[in-house]
Amino acid sequence: MTRREPVLVVGATGSVGRAVVKALLARRATVRVLVRDPAKVAELPSSVQRHIGDLRFVDGLQEALLGVGAAFYVSPHDPEEIRLASTFVRACEAGGIRIVFAGVHLTGRHDLMRLLKRTAFSLALPRYRGKLRVGELMANSTTRPVVLAVSNFMQNDEVFLEDILGGVFPEPLAAAGVNRVDLRDVADIAADALLRPRFPAGAYPVVGPASLSGVDCARHWSQALDRPVRYGGHDRGWEAVYRRRLSGPKLDDWISTFRVLRRHGLATSDDALACTTGLLGRMPRSYATYVRDITTAIMAG
Repeated sequence: MTRREPVLVVGATGSVGRAVVKALLARRATVRVLVRDPAKVAELPSSVQRHIGDLRFVDGLQEALLGVGAAFYVSPHDPEEIRLASTFVRACEAGGIRIVFAGVHLTGRHDLMRLLKRTAFSLALPRYRGKLRVGELMANSTTRPVVLAVSNFMQNDEVFLEDILGGVFPEPLAAAGVNRVDLRDVADIAADALLRPRFPAGAYPVVGPASLSGVDCARHWSQALDRPVRYGGHDRGWEAVYRRRLSGPKLDDWISTFRVLRRHGLATSDDALACTTGLLGRMPRSYATYVRDITTAIMAG
């Protein structure tokens, strides 16, 4: 069965939301977006329903949810992220609308494992305690939620594309490797969950096929561009690059995240990879495929 009602995407101006909108449109779904600035979604086709509003104002959110069967949510980098998420959850619960969420959430085979993971995560990344709380709010809602616990996005590279094309891969990724997932795979799974009423509720890890070091990533870019790209995340100089490319809470969140990834990495779990493969019905896209696709687009443009 495929859902015929409109699907609402909150966060359509961000990288995750844009990918989900694209995946939904590819499936010929009726898509509605909630945005504060319609100019930021001007490139979307006219078939996409635009609702101008803000999660801080309940009336606008409730109007955007009218007639919707399911809604996608990704938490913004915002000091009020818990309040915004709570408002969204309450509105969806009141309307009987399924939530599909992609973001920070820790899965595990039993409660003790999840508790240990949450404790370790909170100690390593205190700035992300709010995001953990947001994930819990979504997972514990009464909306038959689907929670996608995602790893590091390959598309983060696009923030630093100018640096990469200039010959330096600046993201500090540990020598042990960091699992990286293609946002297109996240979006494909999210779109299926939004459009299939019988998609089982629950929390699912969504990962890429392998963990990569910063040196690995630089090598892939060097091969695709056919010119040297060196790894520049081995010293604290990477923070200066981040400060040039980002600002506000997102800058602070990313710096705190990558300090941890630089030191500890993020291993690829066999169970998580099997889960992701099952959800996609295929292996997740490789980093080599992502880099090749971006490089092809650059050369074509």
